[in-house]
Amino acid sequence: MMIIIGGATATGKSALAARLASHIGGELVSADSMQIYRGMDIGTAKDTESNVTLNMIDVVSPNKPFTVVDYRAMATEVIRDISSRGKDSIVVGGTGLYIDSLLYNMEYGGSGKSDPELMEKLRAELSERGAEYMHAKLKELDPVTASKVHFNNTVRVLRALYVALDTGKPISAQKAELDPIEPFKLFVLTEDRAVLRERIAVRVDRMLEAGLESEIRRLIGSGCDFTMQSMQAIGYKEWADYLEGKCTLGEVREKIIANTRAYAKRQETWFNNRYKAIAVKISAAEFRADPDKVLELIGNTPYITGNTRT
Repeated sequence: MMIIIGGATATGKSALAARLASHIGGELVSADSMQIYRGMDIGTAKDTESNVTLNMIDVVSPNKPFTVVDYRAMATEVIRDISSRGKDSIVVGGTGLYIDSLLYNMEYGGSGKSDPELMEKLRAELSERGAEYMHAKLKELDPVTASKVHFNNTVRVLRALYVALDTGKPISAQKAELDPIEPFKLFVLTEDRAVLRERIAVRVDRMLEAGLESEIRRLIGSGCDFTMQSMQAIGYKEWADYLEGKCTLGEVREKIIANTRAYAKRQETWFNNRYKAIAVKISAAEFRADPDKVLELIGNTPYITGNTRT
């Protein structure tokens, strides 16, 4: 069984998931596309305080590519192992495509396996030709998706190109039918917009105080660079100009806050639209005020198997 907790960054998903895991004896499974990288801890806000088991973090080196196909394969194995031990998996994160991969029968790759060579070729092309060129290429292969994705969102542009080239069919033409790997219930944690903006600023300041700059310098010193998928994460990519002396630390802070707020807005749109028919919304303010009531709500919500609630 899966209990999924999604929502925008800084809404308190990790706190809710950890409390739920302790309450029911479950295990956490991360659905965060950047927490999968080893050594990227501060900027990805990894949970290092709770005592519950957290799976699907630190599973790959930051200099290696990692696709949604890889995530689905690894997470499916982890979740089924947790189920075999009589426990619930509590999937928590804000990467909508990762959650999608556990719920829908999308064709993420023609063979059902990742193709590292194809993705590396696309990354090299991005580095050589630039983001606008790659977006124009996507527009030729999948104009519907291209119209919804900004050219600067290179992660989504490359992913859409990868799917179109690997499957011969654009993402927008693929019919996604609910076909979860396990019976599930899905909750979306929501937060007041003004409160969320402030929580994001506070979190960024805490990351800086915790040594985010040192983490960046360590990663660069170990061979990482800002062309890598991992280093394109918010909280990391903003340091490129700073390390070259092109901006101040204060400007880095403002860039991270602005990019995180914009990302949170995109996440809100995704979770509101994508899972409207199957998700239960939970107010972050209600959880902070009365966590036991929220845990009761989660416990009383029925599981969904395919298109049928059980």
